[in-house]
Amino acid sequence: MPKVSIILPSYNGEKYIAESIQSIINQSIDDWELIIVNDCSSDKTLKIANSFAEKDNRIIVISNESNKKLPASLNIGFEQAHGKYLTWTSDDNIYKYNALEKMCEYLDSHPNTDMVSMNMDIIDEKGNFLHEFSNYFVYKRNAEYLMDSCNIGAAFMYRQTIAQKVGSYDTNTFCAEDYDYWCRIALTGKIDYTNDNIYMYRLQSESLTATKQDVVFEKTLKIKQKYATQFFNKFPYTEKDKALMWFKASKENRPAKYNKYYRSIKLKRLLVKLAIPYSHNVF
Repeated sequence: MPKVSIILPSYNGEKYIAESIQSIINQSIDDWELIIVNDCSSDKTLKIANSFAEKDNRIIVISNESNKKLPASLNIGFEQAHGKYLTWTSDDNIYKYNALEKMCEYLDSHPNTDMVSMNMDIIDEKGNFLHEFSNYFVYKRNAEYLMDSCNIGAAFMYRQTIAQKVGSYDTNTFCAEDYDYWCRIALTGKIDYTNDNIYMYRLQSESLTATKQDVVFEKTLKIKQKYATQFFNKFPYTEKDKALMWFKASKENRPAKYNKYYRSIKLKRLLVKLAIPYSHNVF
């Protein structure tokens, strides 16, 4: 049985999918299985995927007869997964050579951790470095501040045991299915974060993140509203922190007692966006 199961869902991903698959084949460990879920692509995605599977018996290709979208495709892939550890990647992103090894080592040495999130490079369509993922957060990346922003990124791995507790990806959260799933893991188990840079995340004009920004925003807002109270009950927050969470979750129903904090929150976010240093003591 493989130690790691990697799911790679793809819809019309012919442009980059070969590079994504090759980055998995090039890993410093070989104890993995790759399950590619072709979501009824109309381009050469299936042909490319099959060409890799013919050469490597660790690679399995599943082809949906109809377009089922990302969360359903993830569920289809994970239903076939046998690994102790689980992760998934996108057809336009790239693992650095030691990515799986780093994440496995962390989970091996931290038995009480259910999921680990690591750092990554943000690259452009041509593969040029833009910036590091971890540099763009108001707060440090940790589980309680998932209510502030989706701070997991694309370099992650979690245990089969926590997946069994959390269940499948919610097909109603398409475009924010990962964020919903990370919130459920954070509320059910334990997520750790490291600054190990093991992944390259590609910004491209044709991605779901770029083409469906309004849907992403709407779904993300509903997820914040759904889980905010549970996060407040599980994690310790200052009153200012709670104000920030409610500010992000709901402008219409936020508690009036937090109104005095909103102006400073907006200023803080502006300073972060402009990369202007500020003192935490001011807020």
